[in-house]
Amino acid sequence: MHDLAIVGAGPAGLAAAYYLRNEGLDVVVLEAGNEVGGRTLSVPVAGFASNAGAMFVYRGTPAEELAVELQVPTTPFVPTTFGIHVHGETIVDSDNEGLIARLPVSGESRAQLRAFIASAMTEYAALTQGGRITDGASHIVEEKVSERLAGLNADVVDIVRHAVRGGGVADPSELSAKYALRYFASYLAHESENRLYPLDGMQSIPLAMAGRLAEGTVRLGSRVGAVRRDGERFAVELANGETVHAAEVLLAVPAPVVAEIAPDLPAWKREAIAIAKTPGSTELCVTADVTGLDDIADWAFIAVTGRSFDAVIAAVPGDDRRTEDGRRIAQFVCYGNSAGYRPDLVETDAGTDTWVEEFLAVAPRLRGRVLGAYLHTWEHCFSIITPERLAVLPRLQESIDGLHFAGDYTSDSAGTHGAYTEARRVADLVRASRATAVR
Repeated sequence: MHDLAIVGAGPAGLAAAYYLRNEGLDVVVLEAGNEVGGRTLSVPVAGFASNAGAMFVYRGTPAEELAVELQVPTTPFVPTTFGIHVHGETIVDSDNEGLIARLPVSGESRAQLRAFIASAMTEYAALTQGGRITDGASHIVEEKVSERLAGLNADVVDIVRHAVRGGGVADPSELSAKYALRYFASYLAHESENRLYPLDGMQSIPLAMAGRLAEGTVRLGSRVGAVRRDGERFAVELANGETVHAAEVLLAVPAPVVAEIAPDLPAWKREAIAIAKTPGSTELCVTADVTGLDDIADWAFIAVTGRSFDAVIAAVPGDDRRTEDGRRIAQFVCYGNSAGYRPDLVETDAGTDTWVEEFLAVAPRLRGRVLGAYLHTWEHCFSIITPERLAVLPRLQESIDGLHFAGDYTSDSAGTHGAYTEARRVADLVRASRATAVR
């Protein structure tokens, strides 16, 4: 019998095993897929690692600590521009006022957007320090971004909606205004102190952790069908008919999957998990030749309206990496959070071709310069930071007699940095419970 069975080899599951690696515990990590990393998936696109899920390592978080400890190479994300694609035109500028002045919208819409952005910049300056949200932002935790859009023109609402969805997965009607500072306002502010880009891809961190675990700790291709209490231990039933027994279990999978594989959860836990929305999403990764196109090489974030995706985010604005034959490249990820889970799109090359054409509608000067593209869809992307989820966070985190829960949905944030934080919390719980058992 194992001391701990971890379900899921994504960031939370692998990090929990990594934090416990020197504790003398018998730990097994059960992963349904054929590789580790979960939603940190990184794929080679024209020879360069591209992120098909999580994009950045946030400074001052366990994600950065792990990157440093594991010697994962990173580079700062330094945005100098912001862009908007609206009514078929893409306008990018290093100055927000210059950007607004050039938008193909009415004068009234420009005035409203100018006021909205000015307010967002004032709030960002007041409630962040060094790129990180301060405790002073607690008063807007329960406020939603949509409350600030009431009465504005359709063009303005559309631009902000897609910018928010592209940066933070959630619709403005769902996202806490506090976290709009990180996932929306920070791009407008050209914030250079809060994000790092891992040059070998976000998956390089989980891969490095897996490499430091004892052989046999991670079992790939081990899909869990159900987790049940079996007397003084847990029975983890695999899809292949095998049963793994453990004294404790950590469910490190998306909230909807927890509800599927743990049928005996009490009503209060199931109700909390139902509140933790973890919607689907589709992403297009593009590597392009930007030789001689310095302005496009400087793109950072483009809010996109009227297309299948909500935003285009550049991996490394001002990137000067080159192909073997000397061409300057830029990597872009088109975030289709509004598109949701679209397995039909990735079944053939046609879906990728369609999305590439939409990307080229946003960046027409890159026609003939796309070196590679990859389309991926997620049934469960990242957990939305809603006021409702934050309100039930203690119930999401609470363990049930040796059954633990960790993921971005149990964090007070989201994404991989939230998952790594939660892995550390649960590792501490397991460590404490084993110490108590020994005494």
